[in-house]
Amino acid sequence: MFGLARQLTSSSLRYFSTEISSKSRCLPCEGIGKTLEKEQVQELLKKVQGWNVSSDNKQISKNLQLPDFMSAIRYFQKIADVAEAEGHHPDLHLTGYNKVRIDLSTHALNGLTENDFIMAMKIDSLGQGA
Repeated sequence: MFGLARQLTSSSLRYFSTEISSKSRCLPCEGIGKTLEKEQVQELLKKVQGWNVSSDNKQISKNLQLPDFMSAIRYFQKIADVAEAEGHHPDLHLTGYNKVRIDLSTHALNGLTENDFIMAMKIDSLGQGA
């Protein structure tokens, strides 16, 4: 396990911790702070099923296959609702009418932060049913 690293945001001090859940809230970073270290990413990956980290350690992704096109669109809407509430937006991809890929990264910092893993947990808590 790694030690806690302090991150400054415009409104508060934020500590990185592996003690996050789908009940945690995303905090705005507004381009201030730092991305997670590789070891921190690996520790947090253990908390999200089916998510993979990119080779450059800047993004996590998940691939799913839903029953049909409309199920995929409804699933995207559920994700969009959570993303708007959290102020943290994934990249959503739909190919082949029912294949979904979700990419999470903190765009303002060009890498991964705790917010990405919080969003992954929130997305996972939606289930795949549409």
